Amino acid sequence: MDPNAYQVPAGPSPPPRQALPATLKQLLGVGEQELVPDARRRSNTLIFTVLGTLTLLMFGLANVRAGQDQRLMVMGVVQLLEVAFLLVPAIILISRRAPPVLSENMLVLAGFAIFASNVVFGGQTGDSPYWTFVFPYLVFFLRGQKTGWLVGVAFALLVPGLMLYSSRHWNFWNYGEGHCLYYGLAYLFNVVTAAYFNLLRSRFQAHLADQVEYHTGEVHKHMGTLQYNALHDLSTGLLNRQGLTERLESSLSPAIGVSGYLLVAHVRFFRVPELASIVGTAKVDQSLGQLGRVLQQHLAGLVGLARVGQDTLGIAMQSDTADAAAIEPLRAIAHLRDVTRLSEFAVHVEMAFGVVAQRLDEAADAEELMRNAEQALLFAIDHRQEYQFFDNLLHKHFVDRNRRYEKLREAILQDTLMLHYQPQVDLKTGRVVGAEALARWNDPQEGMIPPDKFIPIIESTGLLHRFSVWTVSRALRDCATWQSRLPGVSVSVNLSADALHDPEVLQTVERQLLASGMAPALVVMELTESVLLTSPEAALEAMARFVALGVQLSIDDYGAGFSSLTYLKQLPAQEMKIDKSFMENLAEGSKDRAIVLSSIELGHDLGLKVLAEGIEDEATCQVLRDAGCDLGQGWWFAKAMPSTEFEQWAVTRNHTVAKPSGRERDY
Repeated sequence: MDPNAYQVPAGPSPPPRQALPATLKQLLGVGEQELVPDARRRSNTLIFTVLGTLTLLMFGLANVRAGQDQRLMVMGVVQLLEVAFLLVPAIILISRRAPPVLSENMLVLAGFAIFASNVVFGGQTGDSPYWTFVFPYLVFFLRGQKTGWLVGVAFALLVPGLMLYSSRHWNFWNYGEGHCLYYGLAYLFNVVTAAYFNLLRSRFQAHLADQVEYHTGEVHKHMGTLQYNALHDLSTGLLNRQGLTERLESSLSPAIGVSGYLLVAHVRFFRVPELASIVGTAKVDQSLGQLGRVLQQHLAGLVGLARVGQDTLGIAMQSDTADAAAIEPLRAIAHLRDVTRLSEFAVHVEMAFGVVAQRLDEAADAEELMRNAEQALLFAIDHRQEYQFFDNLLHKHFVDRNRRYEKLREAILQDTLMLHYQPQVDLKTGRVVGAEALARWNDPQEGMIPPDKFIPIIESTGLLHRFSVWTVSRALRDCATWQSRLPGVSVSVNLSADALHDPEVLQTVERQLLASGMAPALVVMELTESVLLTSPEAALEAMARFVALGVQLSIDDYGAGFSSLTYLKQLPAQEMKIDKSFMENLAEGSKDRAIVLSSIELGHDLGLKVLAEGIEDEATCQVLRDAGCDLGQGWWFAKAMPSTEFEQWAVTRNHTVAKPSGRERDY
């Protein structure tokens, strides 16, 4: 069913000879009736009045503070007086539930005075006449055709003359005679269009009351539209998850003697989120819809194709086999040309997919097949594979993962996780100047579990909020504790994109700083550039809130995966951490060395301290020291250790190294 098939009839039209005179009478307000209830009229008036009050107040305050421009200061004072004596009384009338006509007329009078005075003063750059073109629409909307014509024509006749008079005698803004004349004509034309648009609105309101019976008769069509919407992704026109599930259910009736398989695949396109942030969601939706329609024509044995996620297509098709050859058509998607081009971008060239194969002669559950295909996709993504077939071992993997999630949730609730600290050393002096807080989990059954086994679980589930708050709180308490023996030694805490936007994380930092009296600059929040990918403005605002506390920001994992100079220069950071993946062959003069050296120079040019992590030998440390790298971190100095051990280790080291002769962190 076409989702746009539902139409509201236009209703009977008058004969052509009678149409024009009738329209002219209605345009002038002959026989005009008020159909809007008083409550709605009060609400409309209040909305416009509040918007006008806030806008005029903002401009008035800005103009008063203009300083040297006397004209703008006077204009600002007039605007503030208009707020106080015209708009505020209108709000008072509405709040006291006065007859709507009183507050409406008050708002119309206010608008006349405000727009006229603004024109006299000229605004910032003579732009005030442009703002007045909204006024006729407001008057016609609130008071109807007759009052709208009266006020509109009066404004069109009086204000141009006022503009000309003020230009010659008051010296606020100089308008030419031609400007005044053409402004009056343009405004009068605007009054005509406002009158006609309001007439259309009034006709619609009257006509709407006559359509109740018709709408009742169209319920079945409407229900059909709802059913279509329930089974389709409206932004692409493809089936949605529910639509594909129902299509599968109708294809899963086992037939004796039928051979072959039903393949259900979930295909995720990795570039969709990034492209959506560049060219817009609408274009990406259009591209996915076009890709889906092309695949419907080219995939043999297709049973159904749907958009099952923002960046994921679900595909069901019949196949004679259930091996790698059966999915070659899916692998070929990445090589389609001239199909889904978005300017110079293509949405389908980077992807992964998970597949479940179901014999056609065996009974199966459609929803279970969809879940299994999604599990296979998630496994492929987690393990950076192009595709993954579902099997029982894969199911066990996810069962074990969720059991570990339950134990991890309990560990966080019971506060049995630990923080270890890896020292950060000044490469010039050898002194310990900071430490990175790293989470550790010693499970009673499994023993010490590596972070790469449980951190991804935290970041992909609802545990992230509690874990982030706990990590920040514990790290700041430990840092405050070691200040008596390690004054000025900072603590670095990793923040994910979600934790950056979590208000409780910021509140926890503020609360701990206040309780301990510790210098805010001793706290370093480590962020990757990827925090800017989805919503750069929101991320920068969140960072600014941390910076406002005096907390320092560090760009973590620089050079790993995603690095954008455009985003890098926007980050209000004081430090850049070069990713450890570049350290392994650094001393051998590899390409990594060129990247590291240029990154150090870039960081310094941007005014950042540069920290290299993953240092595991003296040769690497010496290369970094010679290149002017400020700080180092890695096993060459020490592994991560509990807070008390770190404190003792750092005290011992700082007592044994030479007195600092170079720069340290600025606090």
